[in-house]
Amino acid sequence: MHTYTTLTKDLQQSGLVPEQTVLVHSSMKSIGEVENRANTVLDVLMDYFGQAGLLVFPTLTWSNVNAAQPLFSVLDTPSVVGILPQLFRQRPGVIRSLHPSHSLAAFGQDAGVFCAGHERFQSPCARQSPWGRLYDRNAKILFLGVSIAHNTFLHAVEEWFAVNATVSLECPRRSRPRP
Repeated sequence: MHTYTTLTKDLQQSGLVPEQTVLVHSSMKSIGEVENRANTVLDVLMDYFGQAGLLVFPTLTWSNVNAAQPLFSVLDTPSVVGILPQLFRQRPGVIRSLHPSHSLAAFGQDAGVFCAGHERFQSPCARQSPWGRLYDRNAKILFLGVSIAHNTFLHAVEEWFAVNATVSLECPRRSRPRP
């Protein structure tokens, strides 16, 4: 069973340092059994990064804010990306950005400045938004129990560079035979 002490030790051995900005993508189920469950995981992350760095979770609401339910409440609209972001956004001192579908929640150094103005952008991942600020800060992305396939930050990069998300895995045919 994981404990506060073992998780802290694992984090220290990860190479991440407390002064960094870190975006966390997570699956509590995949982490396994933890003493005091999600609260211990959040305590460790907030204690490690919250004093000198910035801890960030996506708190996406895309399936809760839609044409049938167009209202977003920064306090009440739940996140749809797992228990850790949901509980994190409700903790004291955590600031949530005001974007109705792709909000982020942050804790630590200048969390308010980091999240400010997200609601002003038509695109959820605009380059000048908190998603772009992750890039500006050279943020690290921590995957806790999930793969890179769950990396919301990639959608921002796709948008910034107009990447077509549809990729063909077929090799193109050569126009002439090899010599």
